[in-house]
Amino acid sequence: MRYHLSLLAAFSLAVAIAAPARATPWTATYEFHAAGLRVLEAEFTFDVEGPQYRLEVRSRSRGLFSVFARNEQTTSIIGRWDGDAPRPQRYRVHGAFRGQARVVEMDFGPDGMPRVGALEPSNAADMREEIVRENLGGSIDALSAVAQLSRIVARTDRCEAGARMYDARRLTQLHARTIGTEAVPPDWREGLRGVALRCEVESVLLGGWRTDQDIDRARQPVVTTVWIARPLAGAPPVPLRIELATRWWGRLHGVLTKIERAAP
Repeated sequence: MRYHLSLLAAFSLAVAIAAPARATPWTATYEFHAAGLRVLEAEFTFDVEGPQYRLEVRSRSRGLFSVFARNEQTTSIIGRWDGDAPRPQRYRVHGAFRGQARVVEMDFGPDGMPRVGALEPSNAADMREEIVRENLGGSIDALSAVAQLSRIVARTDRCEAGARMYDARRLTQLHARTIGTEAVPPDWREGLRGVALRCEVESVLLGGWRTDQDIDRARQPVVTTVWIARPLAGAPPVPLRIELATRWWGRLHGVLTKIERAAP
């Protein structure tokens, strides 16, 4: 599900620029549309302050698309900080994609290397190339990349950052860059006015492609564009709008529909 990784990459910039002065978990909800139809809802809950960090993403298909292929997924990470470097500890994915259960249980050892305990379906059953373990050095899960980019962007007020992400199936290189500032996108439904930071996030698949895929096509970069601003007084800056290309739905447009403090 490369679109899911692209969404995580985009939201990483939201957490990045937020960096609240005190630990305050927030939940942001997005609706995504393709060809004018609602196809996906995603809810992000994040708390990256303190000695530990916790992030969770819940995504589910919506509208007509959920009738033909109901997709739901919850991804979470618990980790700790070593200075500005994230040390992931417990990564979990549970859900279903196109009617098939999707499970990942991956823990990170003291050496930082990921150890996969449960994977459903297996990479063999998914017709997916296994990644050589030696190539996983220095990689972190996608949500820990979110937390890592938060530290980088918070210090610079720009989007330039990068990370290598591993989700037990794919190894992906992430690059983010600043495009500039623009007026807040007109589809922000709360009538917000002002300037938003426009960023591009490029993800490139390094390994873990399906054996029935064209490798050259699988290696093509996926580019996500986000517009980031503070939607409410006291709230952290988050993407107001997200745009990305997907294999299943074509061009996907996401808009923030709600942001609130998360329940304790």
